[in-house]
Amino acid sequence: MNDIKLLSVVVPCYNVEGYLSRCLSSLVHQDIDGSAYEVIAVDDGSTDSTGEICDRYAKDYPQVKVVHQANRGVGAARNAGLDLAQGKYLLFVDADDFMVESCFKELLDTAEANLLDVLAYHSVDVYDGSPIPLVSEAPKQDIKVQTGAEYLSENFMQGPVWWLVTKREIIEKERLTFPEGHMLEDSAFTPEVILSAQRMANIGKVCYYYVQRPSSIMHSRDREHLLTLLDDYIFAYKSVDEVIAKHRHKMDESAYTRLASRRDSFLYFGIFRALKSGVAKEFYQHLKNDGLLPLRQLDKREFASKKWNILRLLFNCPALTCGIGKIYGFIR
Repeated sequence: MNDIKLLSVVVPCYNVEGYLSRCLSSLVHQDIDGSAYEVIAVDDGSTDSTGEICDRYAKDYPQVKVVHQANRGVGAARNAGLDLAQGKYLLFVDADDFMVESCFKELLDTAEANLLDVLAYHSVDVYDGSPIPLVSEAPKQDIKVQTGAEYLSENFMQGPVWWLVTKREIIEKERLTFPEGHMLEDSAFTPEVILSAQRMANIGKVCYYYVQRPSSIMHSRDREHLLTLLDDYIFAYKSVDEVIAKHRHKMDESAYTRLASRRDSFLYFGIFRALKSGVAKEFYQHLKNDGLLPLRQLDKREFASKKWNILRLLFNCPALTCGIGKIYGFIR
């Protein structure tokens, strides 16, 4: 039996007992031999039965490996999996999401046949309590191989790292890791991976189900959590700004504008979250202290709605925005 792994799938897990079995089942019921890949489930100090579920899958499926560690956050959990990964390619999957079954073979065959550093695919949203959308078989299409910078110039870029199959060599060569102690931890990792790729393509089919759940980290309304998250919007802005500075020489104006707009959007989303959560005044103070006002206009290719121009005008008036926030808080 061949011991060389083609793929390592890293799954950070924290208190996801209601979702994890579906996730892991989608990863072990794939269309390649279990000896060809590994699933590294990192239990990040869960206080529910998440760790037990991981152990059960490791017992039943030899391709599943489990790491138990004290709670250190998603970034640290992904890094722990990254340290153990032996596969030629890497895939990151969030434990509350799941993959389309029988997609690994086509992903790996496409990556191998085209000598790709990065292969992207599509995702579909799934909402708690709603039926899982049917994914129809997409017609095969020609694979367009580009550099990562060329791809970014012509295509929409998703933020999460889970929409990419990445050659592990790229991550090791660039010494890429996830920041620890922060949410939005893949905000800079994803564009860094893309811009480091000499050969990138998109397979043009749905392979990933992205689960939207109110109890997830990104939807928490705890005040202390919210203030930390708002700081992380600024951290994400600065992290992407560093990626832009590092790779600016590779990007044409189209790619630069797209990524700069992605960077700036973190401030928009931060203000919007602060406004809804009653902490707009505090967030604006942080923006002012860091010299991040006024907000820039976002790229119309990805933020086409007129509402973004209206929001820019509104958000560039802190007093008015904070006043609206107080009214919203009173009504709510």
